[in-house]
Amino acid sequence: MLAEPDEVHLWAIDLDPPPSEAARRVAATTDGERERAARFWRREDGDRYLSAHGALRLVLAECLACDPLAMCFADGEHGKPFLDGAPVEFNLSHSSDLALIAVARSRRVGVDVERVRSVADLDDLAGRVCTPAELATLATLAETHRARAFLSMWTRKEALAKATGDGIGGVMRDAHATDADARSWTVVEVDDLPGYVACVVGEGSGWRVVRRTMAALTERR
Repeated sequence: MLAEPDEVHLWAIDLDPPPSEAARRVAATTDGERERAARFWRREDGDRYLSAHGALRLVLAECLACDPLAMCFADGEHGKPFLDGAPVEFNLSHSSDLALIAVARSRRVGVDVERVRSVADLDDLAGRVCTPAELATLATLAETHRARAFLSMWTRKEALAKATGDGIGGVMRDAHATDADARSWTVVEVDDLPGYVACVVGEGSGWRVVRRTMAALTERR
């Protein structure tokens, strides 16, 4: 089912599914995707890559009522994939054992998810990618909360960069990474994923996030 014009559908994907679901996702991937997965240093990372990309193909196949292997992805200038001529915009992000897929109809969209964890050299990294206002916010937080807050800031920047298709370098220090609505982008934080922080950014305003699940897709097939 394709999203309505005022919706962004968001799929939360377990990247370590039961064997039958894992096999279904692998069957939906191409030879090229499997070859890329085989080049990962860790087998677990390759398996999760296939799980995420197989799930993406299954989700888009449902939206477009087509064979998941019939879709041909192309890359934009900064590497954002798209389906040429299809009335759907989408984005994929994954971290550890969770992936998020955002799908919209004729509305640019980006999504990012990060597992909450310690961040090495956080002060140095924040100094290079955060705005002065963000740095001021981080400075007020206790050490135990700073990594989560920084990762939350990062997901907003990354989701916006993926939505615009301009690449992460264009938003790192730009004010619109934290004031997206003023530039015709809406930011929605996803706050019900234990152990993770995530964000969806979509073009324009007046749209809502609709949660979807792979289980519901499986039941219909």
